Amino acid sequence: MIHKENGTVFRQLITLAWPIILAFMMQTGYNLVDIFWVGKLGATAIAAVSLAGNFFYVILALGQIVGSGTVALIAHSYGAGSTGRVNSVAKQSLASALVIALLIGIAGFVFTRQIMYFLGGRDMVLVLSVGYLKIMAAGFFFQLLSFSINYTFRGVGDMKIPMLIMLIATAINLILDPLLILGLGPFPRLEVQGAALATAIANCVSFAVGFAILLRGRSGMKLRIFTPWRFEWATIKKIFSIGIPVGISYGLMATSIMVVFSIVAGFSEHALAALGIGTRIFQFASLPVVGVGVATTTLIGHKLGARDPRGAQQVSRTALKVSISIMAAFVLLFLTMAGTMISLFTRNTQTISHGIHFIQIAVYYLIFVGISTSLTGVYRGAGYTVPPMVAGIIKVVLLYLFAVVLARTLGMGVNGVWWSMLIAYGIESAVLLLWYRRGSWRARGLDLTRGISGGKPLSAPLDRDQAHGDA
Repeated sequence: MIHKENGTVFRQLITLAWPIILAFMMQTGYNLVDIFWVGKLGATAIAAVSLAGNFFYVILALGQIVGSGTVALIAHSYGAGSTGRVNSVAKQSLASALVIALLIGIAGFVFTRQIMYFLGGRDMVLVLSVGYLKIMAAGFFFQLLSFSINYTFRGVGDMKIPMLIMLIATAINLILDPLLILGLGPFPRLEVQGAALATAIANCVSFAVGFAILLRGRSGMKLRIFTPWRFEWATIKKIFSIGIPVGISYGLMATSIMVVFSIVAGFSEHALAALGIGTRIFQFASLPVVGVGVATTTLIGHKLGARDPRGAQQVSRTALKVSISIMAAFVLLFLTMAGTMISLFTRNTQTISHGIHFIQIAVYYLIFVGISTSLTGVYRGAGYTVPPMVAGIIKVVLLYLFAVVLARTLGMGVNGVWWSMLIAYGIESAVLLLWYRRGSWRARGLDLTRGISGGKPLSAPLDRDQAHGDA
């Protein structure tokens, strides 16, 4: 039987998580729609869009730098009951995102050819990817601004606005893709550039909707752009000190994916195909715990902003239990249906064989994904983002070393790569757990908003001795 307080935290997590999960599912569909319609143009077009899409990792990392710092500071300020501070952080976040978006948008447009050539674009793939990215540079500008707005709403616990923004972007992209790519009806046939234009328009409209909601006021926030305003460098410094380790962590995540794919590519195309299918299955299964992780960040920020470290501890424990339970259920499902799952994507017997071995060995790493994702949410909510970064560095280094030793030196072949994933992710989770048990994240979180004054906090604050003892 779940304790009443546990049940309350559980309901809060689920209430906050489900719109995030739905938004991420729409993001996945967003990408699939692009590839589906571009696929009508042939393999060269797919290669060009896929190559240019790698630049999105840069945008994602930059968006996370501003967004992660924003959500932590706003969640703490909201938990402390300081509406004025919430609005101040929102302004500083949007201004910071605007500067970065301008720089990236200009760089993406001016140095498009150099970027695509560096990423490996040649011949027609280079030509098409350059045309695609030049248009996407404008879309990235609005996308970075949307990151700031979305994380502002998530900081106060309003997850439905970001979901609405993603729904609008997905619907626009779904409608415009076939019209602009294939030139249906009165629309011109723009092919690859049509895909970029559809995405850029979707990003622009979704930003406009989010910005309009901020101006009108929602969830205790109302952006006033005509009042006296200046850069608050202390706040901006806090945003970046929290966000930069997160940006590095996202870079490490992309690096770990590239490391595994590059090593597996040396064995066979069938093993590579199996890895591609298997990782997509696992990524989809991870969406619920990613949603729980984002919800955890908000709740931890609220609790620590309200000077309630025990409440934050309760949130972290519940998030861990929920994430592990979800991933354990997927592990059992995939072990039971490994062959069936792979067969949905391919009929090649060699690919299916590799895919089954991949799932049977690597599937247990989903448990570690549940642990690391929920704990990362805890650290971000506390504004203490160094532990996930350090653990991510250790994971990438060990992943490469174990993959080479097991696959090559010990002659285990591609199965050695699958085992290396399991081991590296397990060690990453162990590092995060050990750091978590030290309890320093609570003290860091309490220090983040020290001195903030506001109205009634969301959680009743503990007396001084309780807060000191628990931190």
